[in-house]
Amino acid sequence: MNDESIKITVGIPARVLSPNTRCHWAVKAKATKSARIESWAATQIAMDGMKGNWIAAECQAYWYARDSRVRDKDNCLASLKATFDGLKDGGLLKDDSGLIHLPLRLFVDSKNPRVELFLTKIEITEASK
Repeated sequence: MNDESIKITVGIPARVLSPNTRCHWAVKAKATKSARIESWAATQIAMDGMKGNWIAAECQAYWYARDSRVRDKDNCLASLKATFDGLKDGGLLKDDSGLIHLPLRLFVDSKNPRVELFLTKIEITEASK
């Protein structure tokens, strides 16, 4: 990877982070904080001294599930919100509102379930604002 792209790997988000989950607010808050911290740490490790503070980026998420059950891609992507917030906390993004999300891709890896985020910096010019 170069200064224009980066790969960040995190664990599968907790089920309570799905937008369809109904649970006590404190349970969701704890899971959100945990996912955000994990993303912050993974971002710091992946950046390894590279310059961050990107204004805009394209994000391709690869979701490696433990099994081949059918999953709703929209809900999977929505459950990564705290992870995307962690990218900002880690210093890669100036603000996560500059992320352009490509459609999520689902795969099976029973031995190592995870989410891999491939981010590519997008240069913003005055004409494109």
